[in-house]
Amino acid sequence: MSPRPRVSTPRRASAGAAPSKPSVNPERAFSQFNMAFGLMSVIPLLICFYLISVRFFGGSLAILEGANGAYFLLALIIAMLGLLAGRRVIQEIFQRLVDANQTLRRMYDQQAAFVGNVAHEFRAPLAVMKGALDNLADGLHGSLSSDQAEPVTMSQREASRLARLVNDLLDVTRIEAGRLRLSQQSVVLQELLTSVAQMFSGPIRERGLHVTIDMPEQPVTIIGDRDRLKQVFVNLMGNAVKFTKQGTISVRLTQDHAIAQIEIEDTGPGIAEADLERIFDKFERVGDQSEEGSGLGLPIAKDLIQLHHGIIVAESHLGKGSRFIVTLPMQPPSGSAHPAAPTAARAS
Repeated sequence: MSPRPRVSTPRRASAGAAPSKPSVNPERAFSQFNMAFGLMSVIPLLICFYLISVRFFGGSLAILEGANGAYFLLALIIAMLGLLAGRRVIQEIFQRLVDANQTLRRMYDQQAAFVGNVAHEFRAPLAVMKGALDNLADGLHGSLSSDQAEPVTMSQREASRLARLVNDLLDVTRIEAGRLRLSQQSVVLQELLTSVAQMFSGPIRERGLHVTIDMPEQPVTIIGDRDRLKQVFVNLMGNAVKFTKQGTISVRLTQDHAIAQIEIEDTGPGIAEADLERIFDKFERVGDQSEEGSGLGLPIAKDLIQLHHGIIVAESHLGKGSRFIVTLPMQPPSGSAHPAAPTAARAS
């Protein structure tokens, strides 16, 4: 499959920066502050010494002739003393900024811990509820009439949606805390993408969509976490199916030396330029708000691709569809056998 021709260059949003949170090392910050202030103080001091040497030890400058010279030197000395006296005020302001940053960091950590704990507590009762609903739907407690089956099916659907939200919240907290570990195994991308496409065969038939898959015959194998990569492409494919009312969804896999590139393109409504800039932000939802979603799927996909040392890019034209491009290295960089999401201290 060749990419659909475009009249103009599509708007693009890329996600290549590691997740981060507010963080300042106070000792390092104050060291940098003192160094910068010291350099600032040296400049007027050197000027003052130079002018004094010219004034009293030979040479001449027009500005130092007569009373003007004395006034000029006095002004320089006063300016230097004012700079040194203002150091205390500036340092107090700097200290307040550092304290505020530390407070924000503590609040951020507390919020992440709270969300993680709540999501974890929801997980067990949700599993019990979902199991009971599945038993009812399967007729283990007797056959259900059509009037009874409808609310059970609806409850199953909502329980599954809530379970996905809980899992997304847990993934977010693990990634931001740097606790998400990836397994390292050989992943044949043709097999992975084919299995993902098959998962959506039902909704694709119901909507009357056409799917094209273009992949090389030679296996394209990368080293990574199969389950987490599948999670990424399930999210991208799910979004394409969900937002495409009619037309085509295209999946394309290419390999260029040590790089694999996967493209998932649709003919859906597209994404507005203003929304495209924030689609990888957590809890941001763009497009049709009537569609289900938590605003976590794409941010998690971005983080998982980054943990595989890859990049995800979104291109879109409003009214003409969207294309998501994932670029992955065939082999992880040396020394990254068990990559984890960067914490604040390691964020780039």
